[in-house]
Amino acid sequence: MTNLVLFENMPAAYKELLAKLEPETNITGGDFGNNYRLSIRGGVFRKVVNGKEVAELESRTLKVVVVKAAPISRMYYAGQYVAGENSPPACWSADTKTGAPSPDVVASDKQSHTCFDCKQNIKGSGQGDSRACRFQQRVALLLTDDDGRVVSNNVYQLTLPATSIFGDDQQKMSMQAYARYLNGHKLPLASVVTELRFDTASSTPKLHFKPLRPLDQEELELAIGVQQNPDTVKLVTLSVRVKEAKPSAAPAAGLLPSAFAKPTPVVTAPAAVSEPEEAIAEPKVKVSKKKSEAPASDVDLASLMDSFDDE
Repeated sequence: MTNLVLFENMPAAYKELLAKLEPETNITGGDFGNNYRLSIRGGVFRKVVNGKEVAELESRTLKVVVVKAAPISRMYYAGQYVAGENSPPACWSADTKTGAPSPDVVASDKQSHTCFDCKQNIKGSGQGDSRACRFQQRVALLLTDDDGRVVSNNVYQLTLPATSIFGDDQQKMSMQAYARYLNGHKLPLASVVTELRFDTASSTPKLHFKPLRPLDQEELELAIGVQQNPDTVKLVTLSVRVKEAKPSAAPAAGLLPSAFAKPTPVVTAPAAVSEPEEAIAEPKVKVSKKKSEAPASDVDLASLMDSFDDE
């Protein structure tokens, strides 16, 4: 069984801190001067700083704290995937709850008025049996040190592919299944150390999520500060801006000048690389109208996580 510090009788100060954390993540849906990212390209954890890969981690697992998650989005990239390229999407939806492309998508690139009946959302429209328009979800993470403790407030952005978001296996939990599991016990994601583990049976990068232990009070205070920092929200927000197209030639008489041409989308934050991935069933996104309550004061965090045996 996992060796955990027992929190059967949490002190009042800890309960107050726990109540400050967001009670749930968008399951349906540090040093902020630098841009820290985690990549799972090739089934390997890679640290990327300011767009440059600085480290490749040997371990198949990583201990983190998920401090914030963006709504699930959709991305459609025109053309075939080319390794090393980081092209902007042609069409996208920043939140799948809307069921429609972003209003910032250029009209000529918009694939459909709604995502649900879009031709790029049909099985087989992508490589193999996959869909050309893919789900993704951005999360903000704190990493633990070599001793498994959270000591740094450097926040890393990780973009999860669809295969890491959806799935109902309770032993190898996807992001949604994991968030629902913790939320069912009134535990915020940012209150526990989470293990990210690659699924070695998958032909493409795929992560599973597992709770390891509750944060201690000092770690919890750090997580709260990071979660409430506006820059953390910016880190996970899908930001696609538009700019004016470059004039190609002088306008003919009677025509509008090129300054009024339709804008071209450009991704301001690092875009998800459109790598090939396994086909998954179209998920049924449920929107809960009930507002989550603050974490219960009598939750036994250790007993909850002891249900997971070490592999």
